[in-house]
Formats: sequence, structure tokens, C-alpha cells
Amino acid sequence: MKIVFLDESTVNLNGDISNSGLIALGEITTYPSTLTEEETIERCQGATHIIVNKVLVTEKVVKSLADLQHVAVIATGTNNVDLNAMSAAGMGVSNVPGYAKDCVPQHVFALILNLATKANKYHADIMSGEWQKSKSFTLLTYPTFELSGKTIGVIGFGAIGKGVAKIAEGFGMKVMMNNKSGRSEGGYHSSPLEKIYDCADVISLNCPLTVENKYMINAEVLQRMKSSAILINTARGPLVNQYELANALNSGEIAGAGIDVLDQEPPTDNPLLGEVKNLILTPHSAWSTVEARQRLIDEVTENIKASLKNESRNIVN
Repeated sequence: MKIVFLDESTVNLNGDISNSGLIALGEITTYPSTLTEEETIERCQGATHIIVNKVLVTEKVVKSLADLQHVAVIATGTNNVDLNAMSAAGMGVSNVPGYAKDCVPQHVFALILNLATKANKYHADIMSGEWQKSKSFTLLTYPTFELSGKTIGVIGFGAIGKGVAKIAEGFGMKVMMNNKSGRSEGGYHSSPLEKIYDCADVISLNCPLTVENKYMINAEVLQRMKSSAILINTARGPLVNQYELANALNSGEIAGAGIDVLDQEPPTDNPLLGEVKNLILTPHSAWSTVEARQRLIDEVTENIKASLKNESRNIVN
């Protein structure tokens, strides 16, 4: 057995998590990152199991690796792996569901609270000397608001969506949700998206990206949202048309946005990287607490153990 981990630096920050369980399984080769299809093919010759976070496993890769048995994705989303090619070759792809069910909701509310309190703006003002020059005991520069009594619309109601709803209730917020099935879940009734767009003070995207929902948040949706509403996206970048979001923020169509994910990562040319009003960006980091990253390593280890026993564990194809 040979294991190759193609992008270990995406989960391991200067050795702050332990991969001892993975090492105990047998021969393992790790690379900080792997950038091209050719590198993937070259590095994985003779590998029976490969571990990837965001490295692409294409049909060409699958057909080029004669010894490959299993691809272990060290994430929940598997859109970087050609599942059809893996299935056609009789090989399994596993993922790690639920590992971020606590840290992503935490990050959602970090963004919401920052937008609600204007903490980052006030910090910048203090660092530039504005408070020090004030004739009052305070700075009353930006409108802030309480979450209690506000309505949050949670789009996508898996483990992360449920976690967002739980925290929202702790703040005294009213929760609307939308799930793919349209069925009531966890004591919540699934509302139509249009109703959420019209009524919510905060909208949190927590759904997977599909062909059907790409750019679901577009100019038309942004126009029908409340002008006081804020949008949070910690799911996938292409759920939001980022050009149209930038326009909506700069024109005041909505009050703010907290965005953790973009169309291309790392970003190069993106309208949200410019001068955009009332926007907070984080670098796809909602998932990345030390506890969550340790769970990823531990769960991938268990997925590979199961594969070695010809058992199915977290198989997605």
C-alpha cells in the first residue's frame, strides 16, 4: 500500500495537528501543494490511495494511475474529483461530512456581528486617531443594530445550517430556512427562497453548489432583499454573482456582506477585491479551526482504514 497526500499544507499549519494515525497505516508521501495535472500523475505513480483537499483528480489522472484504489477527499465537497471516472474504474471516493458543523456557524456569526457592530471600522478609526480627537466619550460614526428580533434566512439546512439556526436562536433571532427537500426539519418549516429574500434581515448561504443554484444570488435577488439586509456566504463562491454583489453594496441596495468564498481561490481579478462598501472578506477560512482540521485528518485516516478492509465509509460515488 502507498498513500500520497497531495496538498497537506491546506490542512496542517506548521505541525499544529497530528497525523500519527495516518502515518501508522503504512508508506505515506506528502507534498505541501500540487498544482498541475502532470504533477498529480507523476507523484501518484504506484499509489493505492491518494488524499486531496482541492487538487483536481480528473478522468486523465484516474486513467493514468494503474494502482489507484481510493481517493480520500479531506473535505466535505468533492467537486474537484471526477466521480464518474472513479465509478467507471470501480474505485471509491470518500469525504468527511460534518467536520465543520461547529466552526463554520461560529464564523458566520463572526461576520454577522462584525457587520452589526462595525467593530472593524471602529478599530480602524481608533488606530487612525479618531477617538483620541473626539470631543465626546464615544464615537458615534456608524449605525449599528441588535440581532435580537431580527430574522435570519438560512439557505441549506444540513449540519452547518442547523448550527447557524441554533446560534441565531441564542441571539433571539427569528429563523427561516430553506432546504432542498422542501420538508420541515428540526422544528423549522422550509420557506420558499422568494419569501426569504423578501423578509430576512440576514441571509446565510449554507448549501452545496450545484448546476441549478450557480449565481442564485444575483442582481434580481439583491434588488428584492431589504435595503437593511446583510448577506453571508461561507459555502461556495459561485453561489453569488460577485460583480452584481459589488454593485449592490456600492449602490446601497443591501446594507452589507460577509464573504468567505470567491469564484476563484486564491483570487486574482475579482470585483470584491476593490473598493466595496460594507464588505468583510475572509480567505475561505471558516472551516479551518485547529479542532476541525484535526477531525479531518482523523476521519480521513478512518476512511482509508475502511477502504483497506473493503468496507464502505463515507463513500460518495
